[in-house]
Amino acid sequence: MNSRIYSSILISIPLLAVWGCSTVPSVRGQAAKAPPVVVAPTIAPSAIKPPAPVPAPAELSRAPITQGERPATSATFVSAAQQETIALRANLSHLAYNSTTSTQLLLKVQFSSPDKRPPNRPPLNLALVLDRSSSMGADMKFSHAIGAARAVIENLTERDTVSMVAFNERSLVLSPAGRVVNKPFLFQRLSEVSPDGITDLSAGLLEGIAQISSQNAEGQVKHVLLLTDGQANTGVTDPAALSKIAETAHAKGIGVSTLGCGTDFNEKLLTDLATAGGGRYTYVKSSEQLPAAFREELRGLLEVVAQNVRLKIFVKQGGAISKVYGQPWPQLLPTFELPIGNLRAGERGFVMLALKPADFKPRAAIEVVAKLTYDSPETSERITRAVSAHADFSAGAGTIEANEEVTLCAAVMDAMDLAAEALQDFDLDRYAKARASFDQWHGRVRQYALTHHNQDLLNEAFLLKHFMEELQAIRGPDAPPLLSDTRGQIEKQSDYQNYQLLHHQVTQAK
Repeated sequence: MNSRIYSSILISIPLLAVWGCSTVPSVRGQAAKAPPVVVAPTIAPSAIKPPAPVPAPAELSRAPITQGERPATSATFVSAAQQETIALRANLSHLAYNSTTSTQLLLKVQFSSPDKRPPNRPPLNLALVLDRSSSMGADMKFSHAIGAARAVIENLTERDTVSMVAFNERSLVLSPAGRVVNKPFLFQRLSEVSPDGITDLSAGLLEGIAQISSQNAEGQVKHVLLLTDGQANTGVTDPAALSKIAETAHAKGIGVSTLGCGTDFNEKLLTDLATAGGGRYTYVKSSEQLPAAFREELRGLLEVVAQNVRLKIFVKQGGAISKVYGQPWPQLLPTFELPIGNLRAGERGFVMLALKPADFKPRAAIEVVAKLTYDSPETSERITRAVSAHADFSAGAGTIEANEEVTLCAAVMDAMDLAAEALQDFDLDRYAKARASFDQWHGRVRQYALTHHNQDLLNEAFLLKHFMEELQAIRGPDAPPLLSDTRGQIEKQSDYQNYQLLHHQVTQAK
C-alpha cells in the first residue's frame, strides 16, 4: 500500500475542509465548524435524511459466530478513562471465535483527550522553517508565507521561544532561537528575505531542529513547522534519510509538522516526515490559505494536553496480530507500537487491527492488551493507561452478534484502501472494484451511524463518499481530460482527504 496515503491510525474529524466542504452531517441535526482553511457551501441539516434501508451485504453473513449457551450480546468497550484524563478503550468485533468460520476477529483501540484546555499551557519552543526557493515567488506564495509567520508570532507570548529559518540551497537563520520579547524586530527580519534558488529541504529541517535544541528547556512543547512548495532537489534528498532526521528529532522530544503548498511538492515525503516526527501534514491548496493553516497548527500546539504519546498493543496470550489497517503488515507478530506525538484538547483517534487466534480447542482464548503512555504537560509525570479485551474459543451451536460498529468501520477502511489503489493509476478495473465496494458499504454505514447517533462513523461515511466523488472525477470511465495542474490539484486534495482519515493527523474533534 502506498505509504503516501496510509498509516495505522485513524483520527476522528467531524468536519473536513479538505474537500471544499465547510460542514458534514451531524447526528444531532447541527453542523460543526471546520478549520478555516477552505470556505465552501454549508450542508443544511434539514437536507440530511437517512437513506432507505440497505440490504445486508453478502460479506456480512460471515459476521455471526457460534458460542455455546452464552446469550447473544455485542462486545462492549473496556475503558480506563476518567472524565479529566486521557481515555483508552479496546473493543473486539466478537466475544468468541471458532475453527469453522471465516470470520475475522477485529480489534479497535480508541483513545481520546479531554475537551478542557490545560489551565496553564506549557511554553512553546517553535522553529518556523520557510522554503524561499524561486518557485515560492509564484502566486504570492512567499508573501503569504511571511504573513502566516507574522500571524504565528503575534500569538506567542514572552514565555515562548521562537526561531525563524528560511532555506533554498542553503539555510538562512533570520532569527536564532530566543524568547519572544521583540516582535517588531522579528517582523523586520521576515521582510528582509526574498525567494531565490533551489530547494535543500534538509538544510532547513536540520537548522530548525538545531535552533530548538539550542534553547531546550524542560516542560516546553518543542516543534518545527516546515513549509515548502517543491521537491527536495539538493542536499539530502533520499526520503528515508530525511525521515530519519525527523525520527531522531522526535526521539529527543522535538516534533515536526509539514505544510505543502501548490501542486509541485512531494506529498509522500511530507507525510513521511510528519509521521516520523510525530507531527501533522497539511495540504494547502492555495497560497491565500497559508495564514489560516499556520494558525490552525499553532492553535493545536497551544492546546497540548499530552506529550510524547505512544500506543502499544500486544497479544498477551493465544494468538498474534495478522493485520494493521492502513499499513503493510507482512507477517504474524505479537506486538504493534505507534508513536503518536502530542494530543490536543478534545481529540480522539483509533487503531484497527485483525487478530489470528493460536488455538482452536476448548478453554482456549485470545487476550490483547493496549497501553497508552504520555507525559503530562502540567506535572511532567509519565503516565500509563492500560486496557484489555479477550475472546474465547467456542465450538457451540449458538450465535453471538458481531459488534457492528467495529465491522462497519473496518469495511470503510477496506473501501478506502481500494479507492486509494485506484487513485494511483488509470486502471478502470481497480476503479470498478472501488466503486463496487463503495456501493456495497456506504449506505449501510451511513444508516447505522444515523440510527445509532454515531458521529465518528457518519464522518467516515462522509469521507468515503467524497473521496469516491473525487476519484470518479479523475479516474471514472467518463472523466474528461484534465490539465496537468488541475489533475495534480485534485490528486493532492484526494490524497490529503485520505490522509486525514487514515493517517496520523489529529484534528479537533469538537
